[in-house]
Amino acid sequence: MSQPKGIIATFASHKVAANLLMFLFILAGLWSIKKINTQFFPEFELEYITISVPWSGASAEDVERSVIIPMEQELKTLTEVKKMTSQSSAGSGSITLELEEGVDVGMVLDKVKQRVESIRNLPEQAERPVIQQVESFQPIANLIITGSESLPELAQLARQFEQELLARGIRKINFVGLPEEEIAIQVASGTLHETGLSLAQIADRLNNNSTDLPAGTAAKNDVSKQIRSLSQQRTVQGFEQMPLATDSNGGLLRVGDIATVERRPMEDEPYITWQGNPAIELLMMRTSAEDTLTTARIFNDWVADVRPRLPEGMEMHIYNARWKQLEERIQLLLSNGIGGLVLVIGTLFLFLNVRVAFWVTVGIPVSFLATLAVLYFIGGTINMISLFALIMALGIIVDDAIVVGEDTLTHKEMGESAEQASIGGARRMFAPVLASSLTTIAAFLPLAMIHGVMGKIAFDLPVVIICVIIASVVECFLILPGHLNHSLRKQKAEKQTGFKAGFDRQFVAFRDQRLRPAVHSAIRNRASVVLFGFSAFVVVLCLVLFGTIKFTFFPAVDGDEIRANVEFHPGTRKSTLNAFLLELENSLDQTRRQIEKESGEDMLNASITYHGRSFFGERGQEVSRESGALIVDLATGERPLSNAEFIRRWRGNIHIPPGVNRFAILQREVGPPGKPIAIRLNGNDVDVLKAASIELQAALMRYQGVSNIDDDLPWGKEQLIYRLTPTGRRLGLDTATIGQQLRAAFDGNLAQIFHQGDEEIEVRVTLPDSERDSTQTLEHFPVALPNGASVPLSEVVTFESRQGIDKLNHTNGILNVTVSADLDDKTANANEIFSDLNQNLLPDLQRRYGVTLGLEGKAQDQQETLNDMKLGMMIGLSLIFIVLAWVFSSYLWPLAVMTAIPLGLTGSVLGHLIMGKDLSMFSVMGLFGLSGIVVNDSIVLITFFSQLRERGMDVHEAIVEAICARFRAVVLTSLTTVAGLLPILFETSIQAQFLIPMAISIVFGLIYGTFLILFFVPALITYLESAKRRIADFGAHQGDRLSDHKITKP
Repeated sequence: MSQPKGIIATFASHKVAANLLMFLFILAGLWSIKKINTQFFPEFELEYITISVPWSGASAEDVERSVIIPMEQELKTLTEVKKMTSQSSAGSGSITLELEEGVDVGMVLDKVKQRVESIRNLPEQAERPVIQQVESFQPIANLIITGSESLPELAQLARQFEQELLARGIRKINFVGLPEEEIAIQVASGTLHETGLSLAQIADRLNNNSTDLPAGTAAKNDVSKQIRSLSQQRTVQGFEQMPLATDSNGGLLRVGDIATVERRPMEDEPYITWQGNPAIELLMMRTSAEDTLTTARIFNDWVADVRPRLPEGMEMHIYNARWKQLEERIQLLLSNGIGGLVLVIGTLFLFLNVRVAFWVTVGIPVSFLATLAVLYFIGGTINMISLFALIMALGIIVDDAIVVGEDTLTHKEMGESAEQASIGGARRMFAPVLASSLTTIAAFLPLAMIHGVMGKIAFDLPVVIICVIIASVVECFLILPGHLNHSLRKQKAEKQTGFKAGFDRQFVAFRDQRLRPAVHSAIRNRASVVLFGFSAFVVVLCLVLFGTIKFTFFPAVDGDEIRANVEFHPGTRKSTLNAFLLELENSLDQTRRQIEKESGEDMLNASITYHGRSFFGERGQEVSRESGALIVDLATGERPLSNAEFIRRWRGNIHIPPGVNRFAILQREVGPPGKPIAIRLNGNDVDVLKAASIELQAALMRYQGVSNIDDDLPWGKEQLIYRLTPTGRRLGLDTATIGQQLRAAFDGNLAQIFHQGDEEIEVRVTLPDSERDSTQTLEHFPVALPNGASVPLSEVVTFESRQGIDKLNHTNGILNVTVSADLDDKTANANEIFSDLNQNLLPDLQRRYGVTLGLEGKAQDQQETLNDMKLGMMIGLSLIFIVLAWVFSSYLWPLAVMTAIPLGLTGSVLGHLIMGKDLSMFSVMGLFGLSGIVVNDSIVLITFFSQLRERGMDVHEAIVEAICARFRAVVLTSLTTVAGLLPILFETSIQAQFLIPMAISIVFGLIYGTFLILFFVPALITYLESAKRRIADFGAHQGDRLSDHKITKP
């Protein structure tokens, strides 16, 4: 008798081939584990380009008109740009270009630089535009340096630490609270009048005399020497001694004679404190190519070396340690994965022969290691999403092996040899297993087609699942048959005893005495069964459409940081701001002690106070002397209170003083950026947009659960608009000349910039602070005339005041304002609020104010993601149908198999209702995966049914026999998938909350779907067989009539 041929037979019959391939998978996987990067979320290239233009002293309107609009006009025709947003604020302007996916960012960057450089009418006073690609740097940890020493001493230590960390391999370090310094040369207006000098003249003379200037090479025919000056001053004393002019007596007039020279932090520079002491913060960053845990080890080794040699009175504190958060989340997923693995293995050994169960179990780590090897070679990483995908694959990965192993064992028990049974089992199950694998791949593949940030975050999920499926198919057909062949060959035919034997007897009894009659009954009452299945789907669909089961795009998950932000009215003293920030610190400590007394747990890890900087939601960081913030770093892991409850209790201990313009306590949630409610109003007039925004904000206040309502078109400081009088014109003045002198006086005249070590120091000539801080100075300010004389400003200009705007935003060149708000998704739903606004407010708002609408934040992400998912769903279902049609060589049977999908979806939605969870984006992702998994049981059943029909068995009996024969495989494949996800399903930690909806979709969908498949599919098959028979009978009848017609034709 000739040996069976083919690759399956070769590997099954060869003594070492299966083991060699298994060892190859193991070695590749172990090597990849050592090399693959570990990160929090998947890395992806940021396809953004930013343009920033500082223009000191300019208003937001000036920046918009003179900087932003000219650049927008040049850039708007770039075909590679998907979206262009700009922001004009006091003192600076910026443009962000979001590029189309897949474009060459470097090439587009060159185009942008060329177009910006071609603009010839940018203001001379504005600095050169800075154009750069947004680079992806991820935080590792925040380091606070604090103590009783002065800020300059802290700054020196911070610079030293920066050099040490960079030398050890930390790629990027950002500073917070490290002051940028200037040398301020302050000349009183009376002195200017007496000396006849202007601030601009003083600045020019300083710049010309304080410089290191090369002057060429002398004596080239002799011993050549370089000629240069070394006159650059870098100290206060050096600038004080610099000569300016000669006085009326011929004496030398020095800077120190007419000015006060001081080295100090730049004006209104934000700073931070830690428990009342000055502090500087270092933010450690890594590149996307670096491993988080490796970088953390470098940082921790440095900390261990530095702590013992800290100067006396200095302290170091570490917070927001992202590597700890990553380790905790990895540990969480691994512990859940191990729990799921134990359940899967237990299920296998419960239902299968011990030898078969053992080799099916061996396939799990082998397939995982092969997957990690593939993941490394395609540039993947170990992160939260890829780890969850591996846990999800725990049950899926054994499905193929269960089907092959169970069929092999059945034929071995029927008397075939171990080799014949193992080869035959693999060959018989090749088509259904391949079909099942391809349908699962087809179901997950559309998730890789989602665009935007959400798509990039979720991309690892389908990639890992597809890699796992491919690895498991290879293991199932090339490794498992060989192991089963050698293992079953040694198995002795002995009667089983104990628990396993009792379970098997009970299982067989249930199958024959309970399941078989139930399937017969389902076939007899097929109309009721089919009607029940489809009715349940329609009912559940109505529950979703009518809002009984709500949809939340990205469920709110508590983060580890809370920010209390405050902004006082313009002109508020710094002492008032500092007193309130101290009140915030005290109330925080009070709340902390109350909670610790009640629960015995400390919720807080650290708190840092920002002076001159706030973080009001969509506006990002705002720098102003009237604003401040208290950043609270919470303890990681499970906490005694939710963030919302902690904020409520802290808010109750705070007294808001008079003069506060805005106050909000916000939390940073896990997930994509943006507010849950964000509506963009587009228009042409700032005042109209602001009025529409105020009305929309008032409407949002009426909804329960909506808080922290704000817009990104804030009122700014009061503006004084000057106009030249006829007297001023007669004296030879013009608007530009007066503007230059006023800018120099109140904003300072930049004389020069020099470098000292790592610092860049500006030398600025201004009026004294006491004069600049008073509006009365304006009236008497001496304006230099063309003839050298001076005249008080009040004699040549008039003033009028108006309310200014602090920030102006454009989207694709159109002026807009975005109204945003936070939402408590336990008491309100964003989709319901948007629906109500669209019905009752927004159309009327558009009509009355002449504005158009757009979505921003999470609402925009939701719209774009769901649109991609709709297209992906159609592609996925089409691919599943194509695979099934190819396998069954029929257009009809694929429809029967795919009826399992709505059954599974019904169970998924009911699962969310039972667990008290809203549907979310991750729920929908789970539904995609479920669509491929749940049809696998139907494929196995219908494949076996078709084989029985080919042997001539009656339809009714063939259906019942297929259900009973494949009952163990169907139940086992479903149970292993469910078992793998059960630990995640019941996880209570904060870190796992956004993954639970995906587990609910698969677990409940598979349980409900599998149960109904055992009864629904048989009933449906009888309908399909009846339809086929009627069609065949009709065709035969028509053929007989046609034959009769031909015979009787004259």
